[in-house]
Amino acid sequence: MWALAVRRAEVIGPLAEAGTAGAEAMEAAVEQLGISRRQVYVLLRRWREGQGVVSDLLPGRSSGGRGGQRLSAEVEAVIREVLRKHYLTRQRKTTAAVHREITRVCRTRGLPVPSLGAITRRIAVLDPHAETTARRGAGAA
Repeated sequence: MWALAVRRAEVIGPLAEAGTAGAEAMEAAVEQLGISRRQVYVLLRRWREGQGVVSDLLPGRSSGGRGGQRLSAEVEAVIREVLRKHYLTRQRKTTAAVHREITRVCRTRGLPVPSLGAITRRIAVLDPHAETTARRGAGAA
């Protein structure tokens, strides 16, 4: 990773010092680094907005992408607690009603509120047998 950042700095540093990047200089940077023109502009912006050091050009870490778990442990705990107390009951509350309760608890505790989709996904991965038993009784399960 560090070697990649050093290589990027060797190309991007002089390009940033030149002020405006001409078409020829930009194409040369694209060829030298083997990346797209857009990515060269991104690196150039990071260099200029940063401190002008190699660490400004270190590759970033992925945020996890689509479908990953991005909620904090505290919010996940609230979701589990509310699902257990309000969703997995004989009253068979709707997903929207459970989401409203989670929203209320999160706001009370000063936590970020998860989306309805996040709650729906947590419900979808519940054990179907345990869910049916809790919501409709052992006979239905």
